Amino acid sequence: MKRISVALLLVGAGLTGCRATGPGALDVHEAVLYGAVQEHIVWVYGPSDAGRSSITIGGQQASVGGPLPAGAVRGTLGIDGRATFRVASWPATVSFRAAPATDGRVQVTDSDPAVLAVYATDGTRWSKLSGTGGTVTAAPATTLRGAGTLTDAEADAVGTALLGQGPLYVAVLAEGSLPDAPLAVEPTPRDYRRTGLYVTAPLAATPAAPSSAPGGRVTYTVLGSGTNAAVPSATIQVATTASQVAALYAQAYGRQTSAPAPVAAQGTTTVGIFLGQKPTGGYGVQVVGARVAQGVLTVIAQVRSPGAGAITTQALTSPWTLIQVPGTYAEVRVVDETGRPLPQGGGTDR
Repeated sequence: MKRISVALLLVGAGLTGCRATGPGALDVHEAVLYGAVQEHIVWVYGPSDAGRSSITIGGQQASVGGPLPAGAVRGTLGIDGRATFRVASWPATVSFRAAPATDGRVQVTDSDPAVLAVYATDGTRWSKLSGTGGTVTAAPATTLRGAGTLTDAEADAVGTALLGQGPLYVAVLAEGSLPDAPLAVEPTPRDYRRTGLYVTAPLAATPAAPSSAPGGRVTYTVLGSGTNAAVPSATIQVATTASQVAALYAQAYGRQTSAPAPVAAQGTTTVGIFLGQKPTGGYGVQVVGARVAQGVLTVIAQVRSPGAGAITTQALTSPWTLIQVPGTYAEVRVVDETGRPLPQGGGTDR
């Protein structure tokens, strides 16, 4: 894979990171980049009037504090006179491949279960893909804002640095999937957070595929996915009319202050897969295939759950995804990759 040289311009625009409040208390935020860029990028936050002090990051001693370096993210401390601490990350192989389609959408042909979200740039602007598998759409985005636990200012810094490198996809990785262990920091920071990103170039553009083949595979479009649906129990819902699609969107985006307009096309079937309430982060669902046989639409979904010992957000989540396929189907089945139907109904997962 072609390596991309990134000279990060850590601009101070945007929201500040989490600031430490007590003397000597530090907060450490980290972005771990893999693929075309292999690097840990570490920001250290603390009181600006605390003077210089020593810190050990990943076994390397550094001095923090003093005059803030030019271009540093607002609220951070200088590290040995630089805006960030930088060290190489371990090589990582992440299964993610995507290519722009001739109809303006993006065809994701391979996506690791650890991929939570995908951002794309043509070298001049950023967008965010509507899903992590199948045929997806791209909506304008402000750099990498919303990626993992990055603050807006950190996302702006990384996103701005990657611009001008040509077309790229940046996949946000689940915390538990990162091959690097968290960097050891002494003294122990008050708050430590990290975000894994996989950077790769797109495949060559692919022609639009036929909508379906009788008795075979069916192309599908991911309309959206997330982890905060207003649906407490696992369920599969199917919509073939505009009003039914609007109801699906209301359930999927019910806990958000803003939601995209429902996409309801005549002669299509929209399928909503809701996992129900989960006790922590780390859960998710993505569609990896669809087929039709004897008038029955079968959707193959991949369900993700946090592994043993994984670091997860301690908050209730309700993962979901919406897809749309051409054709109207009265009978729809959703199965996992082994062919077993996804569970439905029941209480919440606690």
